[in-house]
Amino acid sequence: MLTISLEQIVSLVIVAGEIMLKNGAETYRIEETMDHMAKACGALAVESFVIPTGVFLTVTDANGRTLTVMRRVSNRTINLDRISKVNELSRRLVDQRMEYRDAKKILEHISKERTGFSLLPSMLASGTIGAGTAVLQDALILEVVVAFVAAAIVRYIAHIISRLHGLSFSFEFLGGMAVAFCGTLLHSLLPHLRPDAVIIGGIMPLVPGVAITNAIRDVIAGDLLSGLSRGLEAALTSVAVAMGVVIMLALTV
Repeated sequence: MLTISLEQIVSLVIVAGEIMLKNGAETYRIEETMDHMAKACGALAVESFVIPTGVFLTVTDANGRTLTVMRRVSNRTINLDRISKVNELSRRLVDQRMEYRDAKKILEHISKERTGFSLLPSMLASGTIGAGTAVLQDALILEVVVAFVAAAIVRYIAHIISRLHGLSFSFEFLGGMAVAFCGTLLHSLLPHLRPDAVIIGGIMPLVPGVAITNAIRDVIAGDLLSGLSRGLEAALTSVAVAMGVVIMLALTV
């Protein structure tokens, strides 16, 4: 591998950490990946510190020079595909199956590429989750259909909010209101049908399952600050969903 300057090492590793944090990776995974990549590029010592809103990195080269950088992260989502790609790049770099120049290009491509599904398949997938959850609630056919529609509407609301760059938790709040409206509307038209099966199924795509899992994993690993932050974010998400449902039920029942 060619000689890599301290600045080049830092610029590569901090981008990898930023991508992983933005896409929902656990704290320990981000820090380990950054450490492995920096040492694979020739760093003598590496200190990394990751919290849900930022990545901190200090690298020391063989000449004793030290450079510290910080990258602020404000927008986060869940994209396991990008995390997997960065992990694979890290392994190839550590095994010396990739040069710095190639790794830098691939990371830039990963950070800019458009991933995920288009709106319609996403709505169908969200609707399937809602309908499947309604089935588990012993829902009738029409209740399952409405739960499918409600969960699909939740995904459409998420699409609109993301384009408008809405406030945090506004999507969960509006999604909860939309689901509750679908359930109460069905019950008002056909009183013998249950709104609860529709509401439970509809809000299932809003449940912060990955955030809760990562929070527990971080706490177990000793990353208390990240674990508590992620846990609080998951709790606020749940509260926003509950508020949307309760307010709509109070207005319509």
